[in-house]
Amino acid sequence: MFVLLLTVFIDLVGFGIILPILPLYAQAFDATPVQITLLVAVYSAVQIISSPLWGRLSDRYGRKTILLLTLTGGALAYLWFGLASSLAGLFVARALSGAMAGNIAVAQAYMADISKADDRAGAMGRLGAAFGLGFVVGPALGGLLIGVQPGAADFSLPCLVAAGISAAAVLLGLFLLSEPPQHKKRRPGSVNFRQLRTAVGNNGIPAIIGLNFLVGFAFTALMVLFPLWCQARLGWSARQVSFGYVYIGILVAFLQGVLVGPLTRKIGGPRVLLLGASALSTGLFLVPWVNGIMTFAGDTLLLCMGTSFCHPTLTAMISQRTEAAHQGTVMGAANGLVTIGRITSPPLAGLLFTHLGPNWPMLMGGFIMLPVVASAAWMSLRFQRRQN
Repeated sequence: MFVLLLTVFIDLVGFGIILPILPLYAQAFDATPVQITLLVAVYSAVQIISSPLWGRLSDRYGRKTILLLTLTGGALAYLWFGLASSLAGLFVARALSGAMAGNIAVAQAYMADISKADDRAGAMGRLGAAFGLGFVVGPALGGLLIGVQPGAADFSLPCLVAAGISAAAVLLGLFLLSEPPQHKKRRPGSVNFRQLRTAVGNNGIPAIIGLNFLVGFAFTALMVLFPLWCQARLGWSARQVSFGYVYIGILVAFLQGVLVGPLTRKIGGPRVLLLGASALSTGLFLVPWVNGIMTFAGDTLLLCMGTSFCHPTLTAMISQRTEAAHQGTVMGAANGLVTIGRITSPPLAGLLFTHLGPNWPMLMGGFIMLPVVASAAWMSLRFQRRQN
């Protein structure tokens, strides 16, 4: 498990370097807020197709093989990103990066292979913590590399460093990562559409994917415009935005890596989901009142608590309801469907940001979270009745 987490961490360091500078890099090519959100959306659009594909291939040919292949492709995407000379070049590089982002589903399936069902939420939380730590180191490194007054040329260096870091993740996985024992015992076989539909459609999985879709939609509206919001509301520079991501990464790493597992075992997954959904909705509604570093710190804590509790819990619920032979396929399909929210959210958030003001995308996210809060409350009530 440690080698998998370390590999994911190193890969996410590269991703974290790019994330804070992406909107500002696009601005250097005279991109509008709507074009910036479309640049984010193209990543998710390609990921919809790639996630089920990589998940299915990992079921057939092994987690390690597919994980290494996607990590290599991600390194090439960062290299292309750093060498881009136009906004169109950024779009092509971002699409390639999205195509390789299906390795999230492969990593989740790998984690499901090596963890017990009753510790699945904690395992997914530790995987999320590796993501969070990557966001701690990545944005901090990006903030140091980008300089105080960056121009278009200065954005290339962080991208090239990200490519090198992802290449290091490939080497680490190649020499230290092993195939899960459970997967070695399986015989590769084909999976037709009917089998895929049956695997995804069983045991209430579509409803849980729907909740994950709403959480992703709401949180993406915040994160895609976070750098521009910080500029408009707080007057932050690119370096300050990068350090804001560091704070977010520290919170996510602690909440997912330390709290999710024990809290789930103590009070149950539905209650953790309710706590997270309530925190995320409240935090989004409170964004208009953020006017300084202290209010930013407090509201960001609520927002990070929300996403850190919701995503691992919902992912664990999907995994626990899935047959072992179809973990990669179902995880890939689930990630692909949830990614639809990450496609539709950025353009809508960009329009709201442009025409109504910087706070409106977050208020929209708060309203979208209300059905998740209601569903989690109903699941918690059912869980309590079963406990009694």
